Order: sequence, then C-alpha cells, then structure tokens
Amino acid sequence: MFRKILFISLALLLSSSAVKFALFNQPVLAAPIAVDRRTREQILGATVFISMFVPLTDAQGNPQYVRVDGQRAIQLTVGEGLGTMVRHGEEVVIVTHDHWPLPASERLDGSTGSPTPELVEGRRTLRRVEFRNVDHELLLEMSGEQFLQLIRYRDGGTMVLSAPDVLAGRLSAVPLGGSDSAGKNDMVTLAHRQSHSGQIGVAKMRVQKEITYKGQPVYRLTSLNGEVVIEGNSGGGVLFDGQLIGNMWGTIMVEEVSRVSGSGAGSPQQTSFSLAAQLPEAVVGQ
Repeated sequence: MFRKILFISLALLLSSSAVKFALFNQPVLAAPIAVDRRTREQILGATVFISMFVPLTDAQGNPQYVRVDGQRAIQLTVGEGLGTMVRHGEEVVIVTHDHWPLPASERLDGSTGSPTPELVEGRRTLRRVEFRNVDHELLLEMSGEQFLQLIRYRDGGTMVLSAPDVLAGRLSAVPLGGSDSAGKNDMVTLAHRQSHSGQIGVAKMRVQKEITYKGQPVYRLTSLNGEVVIEGNSGGGVLFDGQLIGNMWGTIMVEEVSRVSGSGAGSPQQTSFSLAAQLPEAVVGQ
C-alpha cells in the first residue's frame, strides 16, 4: 500500500482533486494553544455565514422538481461557507472564497453595458443567498441577481463583495493585511466551524510554507490543537496580527491506495493540514 494525498474543496462539500503533497510530522504540544479573548471576539464579530441556494439538477443539467403544498417546485440544494467583513480604505467589503456554485464570469459587458451570457446564466441558477452571523441568526436574505451585483472582484480563489449596509451595521470589520504579512512558522488565527456541532469558533494554525496551487499563491497550514478544517469552512478569514491575510480553501486528506490496482483501499481520512488562499495583490493594492 501507499498513500495518496487529496485536497478537498469544502465550498459545496462535493469536489475533490488529487494534489502532490508530502505529509510532515506535527509537533506534539504539552498544552493546547489558546486564543485570547480579544482576538476571538475580533474574528467572530467579523465572520459572516453564507448560504447559496441553487437548483438540484440531474446528469443532463435538468432541474429536479418536488411537490410543495400540491404545487410543483424546483428542488434546491445549498452551498455553505464563510466570509469576513473587512475595512478596505473607507469602505467595508466581504472577503470569501471563489468556489461557489456560480458561472466563471458574471460581469456586465464593458462595451455595451448589457448582461453577458454568464450573467444571464447566473441569474437563472442562483436563486437565493442568506447571510447569518456566527450564532446562525439571519441578518439578510437576497435574490441571486442582487448577490451577483455585489461582486467587485473574483479570480477563481478569492471573491470580494460590497458589504450591504445592514451587514456593516450588524457586524464589525477587521483591517486588511498584506499578502506577504505572514511567513513560515508564523501563527495565524482563523474562523473554524466545529465538526461535532457546526458551531463557528476560532482556531490557531501555523504557516508550514507558502506554495502555489492551481496557479494561485496559498499558505499551507497545520493545526496546533488538532482541529480539522471541515465542510462549510471555505472562505473563513485567516488573520495575522489582527489583519486579514487570506481565506480558507479546504483540507488535505490521505487515502490508502493499492499498488496493484491503483484504486483506493479505504475511505479518505482527514488530516490537520489545510490550504488557505493568500490575498491577491489586486485586492491589497486596490
């Protein structure tokens, strides 16, 4: 047997892809690394829980229907993740991941001002978006079209949204850090969704190294207290010295693979190792 290393994107809890990483030994700590109260309150006060509702489709892309009160309705599935309220100059924006169930582009045509085909498709597929705080209290609900109009930047890894006034008034915001703020062995703090309860808390992790994944700069992190980055954690803020420096992408998993058949010999196992996207220069320099 040998081990295959997998990276699991946690935006929709569905996708996975092979990635060539070597596991490293995690240090044994005499005591858990604590997060001070001020840092905990700073992160949780700026974290928003985002849910996107899109139609459930079959293999051919046809929407699936259910009966609700005797009426036929499109069956919806939900993608969940986190975002962070950030002070960007004189504005407040939301930084999250860009692995949501959206078309590759949704912007208006710059020459004509008319909707692109991607925007039309986005309006059709994204039905509803909800924003909640870490206590899962509903703060704002909007249509898919309204959400698409909030997008200011996206690159396939990081998305920046204009923060609606109602969110800016209910949540706090953290300052924006630089993409080169943290380096190897620095400790960072992140919003962390707990596996047993779904409750959103705070975790400490160490930057193991900076690498490139699918053409984008990322931090490879290792947990200091054994926390595992789970489903719905994507997009959560990564802070260093109180400033946002990136957003969580997903966890690294290992799977035993037969040398004979090349197929998996068991279920993939979660690890305490994860990837977080660094803030793009286009965002930091705006």
